[in-house]
Amino acid sequence: MTTIKEVIQNLPNIFKPEKAKGWNRIILFDLEGEEPSQWTLTIENGTASIEEGNTKQPKLTILGKSEHIVQMFTGEVPPMKLVNAKLIKMKGPMMDAIAFSGLWNIPKK
Repeated sequence: MTTIKEVIQNLPNIFKPEKAKGWNRIILFDLEGEEPSQWTLTIENGTASIEEGNTKQPKLTILGKSEHIVQMFTGEVPPMKLVNAKLIKMKGPMMDAIAFSGLWNIPKK
């Protein structure tokens, strides 16, 4: 089973910079579940970087269980299915939540 750490640390590799032109944001993953943890994702000038912990003031917070984030980014479960089932919640501007979902090259299973 893929761990949340592996999935989160892989985000810069599946990031689509062309979808983030002019979109600089701090995003916090605040996770419970099998692997409770916090991760700060910084998207700035077309690059994505990740730090363990809540290291900066986020504009968007993603809440949920770590196993659901793993399922989302590995392509096991479509992101909108998790959001619609309220298994993953996003706190912050709705436009940022919508933009966030298009930034990733998620494998299709």
